[in-house]
Amino acid sequence: MAEADEQTAAEQVAAEQIAEAMAAERESLTNECRADPARLARLLAPDFHEFGTSGGEFEYEGLAALVASWTDPAGEPIVVERHRGWLIADGVVMLKYTSAQHGRRSNRTSLWRRVAPGRWQIFYHQGTPTGSPRNGPA
Repeated sequence: MAEADEQTAAEQVAAEQIAEAMAAERESLTNECRADPARLARLLAPDFHEFGTSGGEFEYEGLAALVASWTDPAGEPIVVERHRGWLIADGVVMLKYTSAQHGRRSNRTSLWRRVAPGRWQIFYHQGTPTGSPRNGPA
């Protein structure tokens, strides 16, 4: 019984951390956050690195201001589908989802690190364009 209780407690911790990281990811995808460089920068780790859907690479320095310059706060929101997560280690969560905006779809993976209780920062992100609304073999 103690083993089952430990597993249940571990599953609860994992679920809580995944939920917190997902909330941070969802915030980072809102137009309001993306249009506010200071708000977005708080969610980016200083060692952040991204391989974007454009094929370009992005790092922390100047990224929040660049994203803000591309974002219309009243524009079309980013739609998130199939958002799911895994606890990789205590305080490290991997999230995967498909995003859609302006007729473009991308499969995305991000890694989030807890930096304080309830506070998460993204340190890695990759987006891969996809034309299909389905995931998996055709």
